[in-house]
Amino acid sequence: MLLFLIIFQTLFPANIAKIPLNEMLKDVSLLCLGSLGDLTLSYDAGLAAGYLLKKQGYDAYVVGALDTLSKDDKDPLNRVNVSAFITAHVYSLFARGLATAGVIPIFDGTILDKEVVVSLNTRDATYPIVVDSEVKKGLLSELGYKGSVFLNDEIGKYIDSIKLSWKITNVDVEDIRKKLLKNSIVKLSDEKEIHINEPFIESGLLVFSDDQEILRFAKDILDGYENALGRRPW
Repeated sequence: MLLFLIIFQTLFPANIAKIPLNEMLKDVSLLCLGSLGDLTLSYDAGLAAGYLLKKQGYDAYVVGALDTLSKDDKDPLNRVNVSAFITAHVYSLFARGLATAGVIPIFDGTILDKEVVVSLNTRDATYPIVVDSEVKKGLLSELGYKGSVFLNDEIGKYIDSIKLSWKITNVDVEDIRKKLLKNSIVKLSDEKEIHINEPFIESGLLVFSDDQEILRFAKDILDGYENALGRRPW
């Protein structure tokens, strides 16, 4: 059995995905998750993403940078929240969903926010981190990170050794996607405006999709028939 496993891993090396979340779950960005009124839905997002990744033959997924949202971010949709606490909470739930679907979560340690790392530790979300220098490996060690830390050229071999064999079925990805997009609509003022993927606006509604169903839901919020459940992520 051991020999078979070694041969299998040699023939089929780890396939690691590093794809923006909103390219898998249409319109569901990391910032969308950081705006959820119900942050526990981040687990469902991880489950849906993991289901899609597993179907495409991926063994692991690089979740996102260990960094918080700031106004000078070049791509704020790929950050979760200005709060390190919420960022770590979303990452830990999303990672758990991925693992449930049979995909190994990897955190991107190219940028390190110390508070995010500490918050992950307190949640026992000690999944592997990939970094681009020995200096960052040392910093994570100083911060007492309990998980494994690897350089870019080391992570593949590690994932090879711990591939998850299981997968899940019957995941309604579209239902989860719409639930996430509706739960993340943020009301910033009483002005009758709908802003799509415009971080740091200060008026109207912030939504993360131009899908007609989502826009109709947003209009119902403006008209007082529905509530905006999302929370400002900055």
